[in-house]
Amino acid sequence: MKRFTLFLFLSLVTLTNVQAQKKKKTGEQNFKTEMVKHYTKFYKEMIQKRDLTSAIIGLNHLLVLEPENTARKDTLGLLYYTVDNPPLAIATLANSESELGLRTKALAFKKVNNIKESINNYEVLLKKYYSVMDAYELAQLQYSVQNFGDTKITINQALKVAKDEKVQIIVAKNSYIETPITAAFLNILGLMEYNNNVANADNAIAILDQALQIDPEFVLAIENKKAILAKKNGETPGPKQ
Repeated sequence: MKRFTLFLFLSLVTLTNVQAQKKKKTGEQNFKTEMVKHYTKFYKEMIQKRDLTSAIIGLNHLLVLEPENTARKDTLGLLYYTVDNPPLAIATLANSESELGLRTKALAFKKVNNIKESINNYEVLLKKYYSVMDAYELAQLQYSVQNFGDTKITINQALKVAKDEKVQIIVAKNSYIETPITAAFLNILGLMEYNNNVANADNAIAILDQALQIDPEFVLAIENKKAILAKKNGETPGPKQ
């Protein structure tokens, strides 16, 4: 009888502990759910108000609550880049392999003048999520470090699939021009041809003429052609870009 009573008592204690743990767990889960709702609402309101600093705070709280949410982490990285904090964008997106994450990392590395890592991220991005706009960014970076072989490969591949996309090119502070991306690619090819073989300027001019057939008002191609012709005639130092 005593054994039965003792067993019954232990069973009741165990059941009570299990129920208490379940209740505690349920309470913690409910609290977490409410906090996620709160900070999600807070984040959305801050985005609507364009208060990006506060939106970043909201996302950081959400990631503490749900650290496995990779999409939210990608968004946080983009926000850090948007508020001109590329180092934190890079740190936040360190392991991201998403389209948004890779593109943001590439832009952030370019911002801090780490061209090598920017190129690496663009290359991975293009392998997984190809875009001629990203290819143009990559070609510019490859050309800037005089990696002409890879630049040509990038451009030729892009020209095969490019359609009527247009790209904005910064020509001065707070000033840009817009041109078909095919013309922009040809402009880089023309400059690359000139750098590869200054003695044969006609090849570079022919490529720039192709760009001007697409966009007769493409200022960069016009100026580069003038500069190459002037250099050919011994008048100026030559094109810049």
